[in-house]
Amino acid sequence: MIIKFLLVPALVIAVWASLRSRASLRGQARRKLLAGLTVVAGVLAVVFPDYTQYAADAVGVTRGTDLLLYGLALVLIYLVGSTSVRFREQESRLVRLSRQVALAEAEARIGLGVTPGFRGPRHRGIDQRGADQREAVQREAVLLPPSGATVAAPADQRQVSQG
Repeated sequence: MIIKFLLVPALVIAVWASLRSRASLRGQARRKLLAGLTVVAGVLAVVFPDYTQYAADAVGVTRGTDLLLYGLALVLIYLVGSTSVRFREQESRLVRLSRQVALAEAEARIGLGVTPGFRGPRHRGIDQRGADQREAVQREAVLLPPSGATVAAPADQRQVSQG
């Protein structure tokens, strides 16, 4: 049974290759090559079904369909591992992006002098003297961010300062 000596290393290689990082160009080329070979093998198995039986006899499998099933199992194992790695990498990218957005929003709020939920001095019980002037300054700060600001103030702050 030659198939045992072929399937065990093929299984180890499929798991190892699927769990590697997907970022490198070499890995992308490897996946494209593997996908192309899988398509070619599938087309050949459909067009020439007798050859799958010859290949099965050569490696010690009783039927050609069993050999195709073993190959399909290897491809599925590779796809499951590869998809798992892809989801982990996407999650990592999403976390980095959300952190960058949060930091940029915090920087914009600090740079504009506006805090979330700030309604101006009238709503805090502070006397009205100079309240209109402070509100005008705040409105300008929200509508005209300082030069170099990368993120504008959120729309809800503009509505609060105008209302």
